[in-house]
Amino acid sequence: MDLINNQQGNAGMIGIPGLVKTGLLALAGIFFALGFSWFLRSFLLVGEWRSLIVSTGLAIGFLVVFTLQTFFMRSNMHFAIAFFLQSLALTAFFFSFTAPVMTLFVIVYLLLLTASYGGRKILDNTLKIDFWNISKLVAPKGIIAVTLLVSVFIPLHLQEHRDELPLSLATFDKVLASSNVFIRRFYQDFDSSQSVEQMARAATERQLASIPQAKNLSPRERELLIGKAMQDFYDQLFGYTGVKIDPKSPLSDAAYGVLQEKFTGMGDNAKLWIYVIFGSIVFVSIASIMMPIRILVALLAWVVYETLIALGFARVSIESRSKEVLLLD
Repeated sequence: MDLINNQQGNAGMIGIPGLVKTGLLALAGIFFALGFSWFLRSFLLVGEWRSLIVSTGLAIGFLVVFTLQTFFMRSNMHFAIAFFLQSLALTAFFFSFTAPVMTLFVIVYLLLLTASYGGRKILDNTLKIDFWNISKLVAPKGIIAVTLLVSVFIPLHLQEHRDELPLSLATFDKVLASSNVFIRRFYQDFDSSQSVEQMARAATERQLASIPQAKNLSPRERELLIGKAMQDFYDQLFGYTGVKIDPKSPLSDAAYGVLQEKFTGMGDNAKLWIYVIFGSIVFVSIASIMMPIRILVALLAWVVYETLIALGFARVSIESRSKEVLLLD
């Protein structure tokens, strides 16, 4: 079905108003794609979850515009140019002339093209515009394209900064603090806000309280015993981690220091495999919730679609054999 002109054979011929509207739609996709790429890189560099949330919102916005382009953009040339620029925008802040990035760029470009081509074929072969049926075909490939970008960009970025632990201290603190309740089920004295010394002392005093003979010790003997037990604990901890730990340091700082030392000591090949596995986990995780994402994208796209029709961005016309067509006048 021709969404721009009354005649399908004139799909490449469009008036100035139609060209402007097509251009605005393509620019909206470029805007959302650039924003997604920028905030994703910002999240990877700084580790602020706000950037990740904004990047996710912009990715949803891009997928909405991408879905709408199938309905409002009919010229093959317009599709080719728009999706090329949008694919470039999606990779803009990660783009480099390396084999992985160039291969990813081509795959994303082809995914976007084939998704919209499939949607256009449905439009060409049906009498009535079925928004939900078409979005069900188009949106998933767009989601896969964006998911693929995320799951490849993250390992590439981590590999580029492989001498740095891919987790900021602030983020590690939040993760550790949120794990307090869970870890206490196995270790009652765990408290990420305390120092290593405070936790060791609390654990030692708890053990002494369970020994009846310890009640007969004098305060000085008790303190000496606690000090000896704590020193044994520090020695065991050092032997297990291989990293010298300052007992006065907060637990989160000490644990982060151990992770950093262990990570720095790993070989590049081991780090690469960690990045690849992590990227695969990201891809599978996002792909596993594709259904709710697709429903959200389709719903938002439908709202924008109906709004654009109501505002006169396009109008529905009926050709011969009662075929519905969207016209950009």
